[in-house]
Amino acid sequence: MITVFMLGLVLAGSMTNMDMVETAVIDAMGPVAEQVSAQGIESVTLSIQGEHEGGWLLEQIATSALSATGVTVSNSREENMWVLNIRPMELGVRYAQTRRSWVLGGRQVPRIASCEISAALVDPDGNVILTTREGAVVESTVSPSEVVVLESSTEKWVNGELSDEESGNILEPLVVTGVVTALVYLFYSSRN
Repeated sequence: MITVFMLGLVLAGSMTNMDMVETAVIDAMGPVAEQVSAQGIESVTLSIQGEHEGGWLLEQIATSALSATGVTVSNSREENMWVLNIRPMELGVRYAQTRRSWVLGGRQVPRIASCEISAALVDPDGNVILTTREGAVVESTVSPSEVVVLESSTEKWVNGELSDEESGNILEPLVVTGVVTALVYLFYSSRN
């Protein structure tokens, strides 16, 4: 049953939380790689700063993005190497408040994957040549039943916290409609 449900999600195009975060990191890292390449540098040593659990993903995508722009990423820590320090400022998925698509529609959970990184390019002499801060957001809306399947079972930092609160309940639209109807009725009945 789960296999059929997951196949349906793949065919419907729903991205997993990890896919969303990966897309956000790719979108945020692209401008950084282009700026490093514009400096005319052929090889850099990549250093991921901080203690974020997603540092491995950032390192993997940064290496790929830099290679795509013609910059080789070296693992050596030689003293005459350029160093690109990258610090993830924000990296993960959060869930917004659930809502209904229509007055009597099914509940929907907005998911927001965000990546914000700070990067500094340091020359072999230790001078900071370039600093930049880039970010990207990927948004998606799914039903609450899909959230469990789309979350990562191994990378818990990717999973947001689902709120039980719901905006747009059925009572609120009914009250607003009733008040507006009463006002329109009073307006037209007072004209006679």
